[in-house]
Amino acid sequence: MTPKNSIDRRTFVKTGAAAASFMILPSWAAGKSPSPNGKVNMAVIGVGGRGFHHVKGYENEALVAFCDVDDSRAAKTYEAYPNVPRFKDYRKMFDKMGDKIDAVSIAVPDHMHYPIALWALSQGKHVYCEKPLVRTVWEARQLKEAAAKAGVVTQMGNQGHTYEGLRFIKEWTQAEVIGEIEEVLHWTNRPIWPQGAIVRKDEPIPSTIDYDLWLGIAPKKAFDSRITPFGWRGWKDYGCGAIGDMACHIMDASFSGLDLGMPTAVSAEASGSHNETFPTASTVSFTFPAKNGKAAPKVTWQDGGRLPDLSRLEGVPSDFFAEFVDGNGRKRINNSSGTFIIGSKGIIWSDTYSSSVRIFPDAFFTELRKSRALPPKTLERVRGGPFKEFAASIKAGKQAGSPFSYAADFTEMALLGLVAMEIGKPIKYDAKKMRITNRRNANKYLHSQYDYKEEFLPS
Repeated sequence: MTPKNSIDRRTFVKTGAAAASFMILPSWAAGKSPSPNGKVNMAVIGVGGRGFHHVKGYENEALVAFCDVDDSRAAKTYEAYPNVPRFKDYRKMFDKMGDKIDAVSIAVPDHMHYPIALWALSQGKHVYCEKPLVRTVWEARQLKEAAAKAGVVTQMGNQGHTYEGLRFIKEWTQAEVIGEIEEVLHWTNRPIWPQGAIVRKDEPIPSTIDYDLWLGIAPKKAFDSRITPFGWRGWKDYGCGAIGDMACHIMDASFSGLDLGMPTAVSAEASGSHNETFPTASTVSFTFPAKNGKAAPKVTWQDGGRLPDLSRLEGVPSDFFAEFVDGNGRKRINNSSGTFIIGSKGIIWSDTYSSSVRIFPDAFFTELRKSRALPPKTLERVRGGPFKEFAASIKAGKQAGSPFSYAADFTEMALLGLVAMEIGKPIKYDAKKMRITNRRNANKYLHSQYDYKEEFLPS
């Protein structure tokens, strides 16, 4: 359900800096240096797990506040940085530390991305948020609008957007090195957590976690240690399943690399569906509009162990998905996540984050390099990864590489796959109107299926 008070009626978009259309420059640009040596005053929300990487990524900036609902999960960070003020409630952190914070970095479960990012934007803070940007299409639209009105630096944590491989994909495809693009195949080994027909347990809440704060805007339901702190991605109340987890990495190779735009139709076939959790495996097909008189390639997403058929991919080695046993005795496969961009002359492969790319067949790639037929590097390269890019963008007063204006659209595209899974039939999508045109009952899935708790949203 849509919250009773729509974002465009919320107070912050009508006031001061948050309503500005220009970029909010760092405070030291006006002669006020909030920290030594012109560093960005960073607050990190969610400092355990992935959040620890956020903290390390900003260690050359000024870390001024940490926030985490789980003391046990956050212990590693707290031990490493004992002098940084700690909070469990992001609202209290902003109340007490707001004037000392330039930017926030968010690494919490998906369902809390929207309210926390919205709260930060309402205070004119620069915002870095993990992928997927949000949990629903409506949230993506609202957060995109709020970021534009706030005029701050924003960035989604799809780190592959900073890697050189994505630039190669753009340069090679624009130069038609592999000919006309005919099809794109994306796949992942996710979910690596339980999904499907799972019954929620009712377990004691550990003393180290504030479970009410962890739930945040979500409904009050029993604590289950399989959900918190890691397995929440598989549950509809909190996460976005395999496609939500990984499409905002893997599909950057096509969505950005090929500049596809928003899909006009999406269909999905899934197995192991359940009312509270996402399917155990799925295949999603996206149809994109033609551009410049050329038909867009067919784009397919596969997860849950489903893989592309190598027999129809000329030049890709037959052992590309070879099995092996890792150091823990577990069976795995090579190249368990990635992308094939199939052209009339060859195939571009990229890994999960578009950090490594190559062209098949090998002989074709070798000849391209030998004859210097690959195009020159024309796109700007990013040095130092996503966290350094975010901080540098704030200091420069310019937008980051994967801002919410891009990230919201990218996330919306991926989330349409979940809508198609829920409805179980092909959907046609009018992006301008944010409306599914052929199945009325599918439109409700563009929104949250529960009412948000208003106390977690800015007022």
